[in-house]
Amino acid sequence: MKISAVDQSPIFSDTNANQALQETTELAKHCDSLGMNRFWVAEHHGSSSFAGCSPEILIPRLASETENIRIGSGGVMLMHYSPYKVAENFRLLESLFPDRIDLGVGRAPGSDPYQAGALAYGSKTTGPEYFSTKMNDLKSFLEGTASSTNSFENVNVTPGLGEMPEVWLLVSSQQGAEFAAQFGLPMSLAYFINQDCLEFAKYYRDNFVPSVFSSEPRISVGIFSICAETDAEAEELALSASMWRQNSQRGLFAPFPTLEEAKGSIKLNNTEDKENRTFIGSPKTVKEKLQPLIDEAQPEELKIITICEPFLARKKSYELIKSIFDAN
Repeated sequence: MKISAVDQSPIFSDTNANQALQETTELAKHCDSLGMNRFWVAEHHGSSSFAGCSPEILIPRLASETENIRIGSGGVMLMHYSPYKVAENFRLLESLFPDRIDLGVGRAPGSDPYQAGALAYGSKTTGPEYFSTKMNDLKSFLEGTASSTNSFENVNVTPGLGEMPEVWLLVSSQQGAEFAAQFGLPMSLAYFINQDCLEFAKYYRDNFVPSVFSSEPRISVGIFSICAETDAEAEELALSASMWRQNSQRGLFAPFPTLEEAKGSIKLNNTEDKENRTFIGSPKTVKEKLQPLIDEAQPEELKIITICEPFLARKKSYELIKSIFDAN
């Protein structure tokens, strides 16, 4: 089982966006030293909770600070952008860092309607109904073939750029799984968003069409997990994310509280925040809780999101999760 990281560059109440991005860089270096497979960065806009607003800008910084780990987007929200520009960006990145770049593509806005409108800046092709067309064009521009879109058939990506990066589709719905199968894309299931998404694995495998992206079905699963030496320590570290989620559900969108703030304010119950607490515990506990997921989806890879503070505990969590599978 390959172990990878997805980092959302979380902002805590005692930090800011600049510090969050510095921690993302340090975390990428740490994951590289652990021998993890990938390090992906997310796209969020206008957020007081997450600093990563431009994966294509952050990726070259991380790739230049690391040696072996693959660096990618988790993901680029294609609905906002020109497929041509995305293709040139990522083929340029592949030129700079050969065989180390991933293009994870998402279908969600990654923003509220106001930010989405500002990103669109008048474009009429940002709705979900255009995703299939944009994906077709992205495929053409990445592989260097003629676009099927009228007036784009003579458009070429800058000659001499790198080859196609590894492309994945982020999936949290049945329609996402259908697109992944139709386009022959490796599929990254967002279990941390939708705990029912594992059922899409069978449909995807049964309906997968081989493509330039992949000759066979490939599945990874993205989970939220916090691992510590003991269950009690991990549960305590999870309080910040639990309080943040409670606040978000009440419409309060703010930085993540510090652990001390959360310990002084949060009221937990047995049904609260189940999805964020599923894979929280000691290495033994996390391994036991992960096994049913692994048995059902049979992924080749787990992509881990860990949000907690202090930062040293976050680094330690990735180290412990990696050790679970190193021991097998």
